[in-house]
Amino acid sequence: MAWDPTQGQGQTGNGGQGQSGNGGPEPNPDNNAPQNPYEGQGQPASGADPHSGYGTPQNPYGAPPPQNPYGSPPPQNPYGTPPPQYGIPPNQQGGYGYGYAPPQQAPRSIGQAIQELPNQYIRVLTKPSAQTFAEEMGKADWGMVWIQLLIWALVGTILGLIRGAIGLAGSSFVTNNTFNPASIAALTVSGSTFSFIAVPVSFFIVVGIQYLLAKAFNGQGNFLTQGYTYLLFEVPISIVSYLLGFIPILGGIAGFALAIYGIVLNVFAIMAVHRLSGGKAVGVVLIPIAVLILLVFLCAFVIAAILIAAYKTTTP
Repeated sequence: MAWDPTQGQGQTGNGGQGQSGNGGPEPNPDNNAPQNPYEGQGQPASGADPHSGYGTPQNPYGAPPPQNPYGSPPPQNPYGTPPPQYGIPPNQQGGYGYGYAPPQQAPRSIGQAIQELPNQYIRVLTKPSAQTFAEEMGKADWGMVWIQLLIWALVGTILGLIRGAIGLAGSSFVTNNTFNPASIAALTVSGSTFSFIAVPVSFFIVVGIQYLLAKAFNGQGNFLTQGYTYLLFEVPISIVSYLLGFIPILGGIAGFALAIYGIVLNVFAIMAVHRLSGGKAVGVVLIPIAVLILLVFLCAFVIAAILIAAYKTTTP
C-alpha cells in the first residue's frame, strides 16, 4: 500500500491541524478574547451593546425567595394581649389629667373619721388641687357630713355669742353695769337656733344648685361625694373667718381673701367629683354667684326706686 502524504492532517492529536484531539469543535482563529462567564445568565454576550434594551437581569442565584420565609404571617401582637391602658377610664371625661380613679377606702368608725378630719382639712387647704380632692372622695359618708355640719353650726354659734357679748358692752342691754339675764338668754337661743338652721339649709341650697349645674355639664359625681368634699374646705375656712371677725378692718380683708380662696378650692372639688374640665367647673361655681350678685343689685335698685318714689310723693 502506498503512503499518502496528507493522511492525519485533520487531527491535532495526531499532528494534524483540523480537529482537536477529543473530536471537539475547531477553535476560531479570528476571536482570541475570553468568553463572558455570565453570558446566558442575564448579562449581554461579549461584544453586545449593554444599552440594547435586553431587559432586567435575572437573579443569578436562582428562583426568588418566598415573601415570608417563616411560613404563616406573624401575629399582630407577638407579646399576647395588649397591656392595660393607663389613661382616662372609659365613659369618663378628662381634664385635670383626670383619668385618676379614687382609691377604695376601708370602712372607718365615726371616732376614727373624726380624728382624721384635722389632717384632711390641712391637706386640702395646703395642697389645693383636684388630685387632693380625688384622694379624699372615697371617704365620703353621710354620718361625717352631718357631723361636720354640726361642728360648723356649733363653732359658729359659740363664736357668734362671744362677739355678741362683746358688742353688748355699753349698749341698751346693759343696766347698772350688769348684763340683763333675760336679754342674754334671748340672744343665746336666737343665735343658736339661727346657726343650727341656717348652716344645713345654706349647705343643701349651695351644693344642690352646683350639683344640678354639674349634671347639666355631664358631670358624673353624686351628691354625697360633692357635699363631703365641699365641707372639707368650707368648714375650716368658715371657722377661721369667724375668728378673723374679731379683728377690725384687717379681719374683714382677710376674710374676703379666704372667701376667694374657697371659690378656687370649690372649683378643684367639682373637677375631681364630677370629672369636669377646669372651664366647666368654673362655670358650675361662678354661675350661681353671678346670679346671686345680679339679684342683689336688682333688689337694691328696686328698693332705691321705691324710696325715691316715696320721697317724691311726701315732699311738696
